[in-house]
Amino acid sequence: MNLTRVSLRLLLPRFAGAALVALALGGASPAAAVPITVSIPVKDVAPGGTVDVPITASVAPTGLGIYSVDFRIPLDPAIVQSATVLNDGMLQPWGAPFVNANASFVALAAAGAPPLASASTRIVTLRLVILPGAPLGTNMPLEFEHFWFNDGTPASIPSGGVVRVRNGTTGVGGPEGVPFALAPASPSPARSATRLAFTLPSSSRARLAVYALDGRLVRVLEDGVLDAGTHAPSWDLRDGAGSRVPVGVYFARLESGTRVAQRRLVVVR
Repeated sequence: MNLTRVSLRLLLPRFAGAALVALALGGASPAAAVPITVSIPVKDVAPGGTVDVPITASVAPTGLGIYSVDFRIPLDPAIVQSATVLNDGMLQPWGAPFVNANASFVALAAAGAPPLASASTRIVTLRLVILPGAPLGTNMPLEFEHFWFNDGTPASIPSGGVVRVRNGTTGVGGPEGVPFALAPASPSPARSATRLAFTLPSSSRARLAVYALDGRLVRVLEDGVLDAGTHAPSWDLRDGAGSRVPVGVYFARLESGTRVAQRRLVVVR
């Protein structure tokens, strides 16, 4: 069975009345016009291991009038043994989503009323079990075949990730012996979004933020306890209020304990 937009519409009748009433009363906020970047990180995992891959949004959903979420991500059955979805993010108030997942793809459709109102930016988490015979050094792209909020409003900007089959990883955690490092922004100069990949040698509290040249805080991208290994959040070139930042030079700063790393990046139009 291949989950498409039809599957989402099958879920909507029991919520349609509430959603239409809310929209008629102006439930959709003007903020819904701001595109939301939906990101998948880079994750390392050993053959035969299990890896949790969070799908995150660049902003929390409160006030955006989101009544439905629908996405599909192809997988490589030469690498993946099985796939499931953990309902651990902002969709939880709607109950269990409709999920169709196997070694070839993961598809999800969820809908509810009232609209999403959560402080979390995590949408859900994919849990992938890797084949014991998956070739070392293999990279499996994780790209959205589609991602929709409310069939397109607010608009989403998908940002894919990668699952890398590597030695030195166990279970759901990250690789051992990796350095504390912040990679150059990619792309830079950036026109619509840029990725800021970094690695942590152990599970620890870390904060990644973007600052203007005058030291003013522009946007916090990560702030919390993160797994060891590689993380690759995207920045949609918007500040904490959702406004597009001016053209210019910025810098990203990664902090974890006493360790600090910085990278310069350029925003153009």
